[in-house]
Amino acid sequence: MAPVTPNLRKITRILILMMAMAAAHDGPATDHLAAQVSFPEVANAAARAPSADLVVPYGRAEPQFGELRIPPPGTRSDPPPVVMLLHGGCWLDRYGVDHVAPIAEALRSAGMAVWAPEYRRIGDEGGGIPGTFDDLRAGWQTLLSLVAAHQLDPDRILLMGHSAGGHLALWLAGESGVRVRGVLSLAGITDLEAYHAPAGCGASVSPLMGGTPAAIPETYRQHSPATRAPLGPATPVTLVIGQDDAIVPETQARAYRDRDPHAAVLAVPGGHFDLIAPWTPAWSSILGLTRNLLGIP
Repeated sequence: MAPVTPNLRKITRILILMMAMAAAHDGPATDHLAAQVSFPEVANAAARAPSADLVVPYGRAEPQFGELRIPPPGTRSDPPPVVMLLHGGCWLDRYGVDHVAPIAEALRSAGMAVWAPEYRRIGDEGGGIPGTFDDLRAGWQTLLSLVAAHQLDPDRILLMGHSAGGHLALWLAGESGVRVRGVLSLAGITDLEAYHAPAGCGASVSPLMGGTPAAIPETYRQHSPATRAPLGPATPVTLVIGQDDAIVPETQARAYRDRDPHAAVLAVPGGHFDLIAPWTPAWSSILGLTRNLLGIP
């Protein structure tokens, strides 16, 4: 894969600064609160989204498949770049890949191929450690075969994940043999020990990891992007946070930024689900970053 040049990193950071300044002048906090998108709104939009071009199995279990969307000629450069899109949902089986169809379509409309793998989650047989993480590795290998088969650009692959999917995207980017143009973590969970809680989304951390932080500290360290080896400047990382996110606090992005000083943090208007709703200002900022990282005019 072609290395990311210093100029590209500089341009990306300038764009992030401009977006952050614009967000800071976007109106009072009450405007942000009023604009928050709910999960049912995202789910309703997903139900109306077009189906993927291909559904590709990568294993025998029911959740081991992915959805591939390819931009039509005339909307893309050739070969088209690729976004590997990892959905969130507290790592629970009740939330599936279907709910990110709206942003998958928005990315395809902007000239990008999109590979959105499903994976075993808590509640699925084999979900949690190690199955969830094994599925992400298998999904990556399947993407490489799809890149070759469909003449996609192997040098322009971006990892994007939302919430629990942001955690998985950052984790996958640190695995051996995974080389990407960059990572966009959208409200991503980066520090599993800090996020662990008796209620809410944090209650899913112990089932995912197979125990509490006190019982298996090394397992937590190895699977938390904020505590394992940082990706460094060769893989640009941007952590996007909603200014009014009540599900994943800003401290999660800051924890990763403390570990990897090359990473950038961008605050955008809205709450947790604004980041995956293509009709929001938050998504407009995210799409701009994505285009920039992938070299799309």
